Amino acid sequence: MAKVTAGIATSHVPAIGAAIDHHKLDEPYWQPFAKGIDPAREWIAEHQPDVCIIIFNDHASAFSLELIPTFAIGVADHFHPADEGYGPRDVPVIEGHSEFAWHIAES
Repeated sequence: MAKVTAGIATSHVPAIGAAIDHHKLDEPYWQPFAKGIDPAREWIAEHQPDVCIIIFNDHASAFSLELIPTFAIGVADHFHPADEGYGPRDVPVIEGHSEFAWHIAES
């Protein structure tokens, strides 16, 4: 049986990734955001969870404007970085767990 240990969230703004990638979090505009995510970073580093269920907004990079679902569950084994207007981010491919994701989707 799994034990849910935390829920961590932030607003969805594509510029956040660009600010991190371009080392702008020390700039005055980004400092409140950077300070706000520090506790989450510290918690993750301390607890090192085995599994993270990531909920995110991927409407602009994974779906056509002709079909934008209200809700979707990614069930792939890998998720590649998308281009949200700043070019694909230089971050690792996210490892999925297809069997677990399908279990969630079907349950």
